[in-house]
Amino acid sequence: MRIHEIVEKYDAEIATVVNHNDWVRARAREIDLDNELHLAEHLNEIMVYARELYRFAGVSSNNIYWNLTHIPIRTMYIPTENGFVTIINPKILKSEGKAFNSVEGCGSIPGNVYTVKRKPHISFSGYTLEKKYIELECGSKDYEAGEDPVLSSYNAKACVVQHEMDHLDGVTIKDKGTLFDLSSLMK
Repeated sequence: MRIHEIVEKYDAEIATVVNHNDWVRARAREIDLDNELHLAEHLNEIMVYARELYRFAGVSSNNIYWNLTHIPIRTMYIPTENGFVTIINPKILKSEGKAFNSVEGCGSIPGNVYTVKRKPHISFSGYTLEKKYIELECGSKDYEAGEDPVLSSYNAKACVVQHEMDHLDGVTIKDKGTLFDLSSLMK
């Protein structure tokens, strides 16, 4: 199924700050796994196709505007060591290490790149689409000042998780970061 068919099927579209500012900035609500799992399953289908189409590093429900839930639900589709996984009702357990500047773009703020302070290691928990509780971690606890943590796939995944968790709290890189001057790379 192609993205336009998914969008039509669920009345969904990519939420940008320009078109759906309230949606992007809403705090996502937890879902009842026993009675609302179908919402996460439908959203997962949308997030998978949106990530592939737009080459997003990760996707949260705040990136996808759809009328079915009225507000975003706490669901994200993120990279792990074993491929991408959908996490429902995620919670950060611990973030560790010396903060560094991560240079990030965002599908909700197209055309801009921001420098955002991130931790190099994160532990988090949540539920799979099969309602299994899991705890995951990514990043490097051994990050030292002077290293470039963004070059490490472990640290990049930790940044993606933090980025998507921020989304679920209604926070964007524009709120947390500094606009990155791309022309500085040309000098």
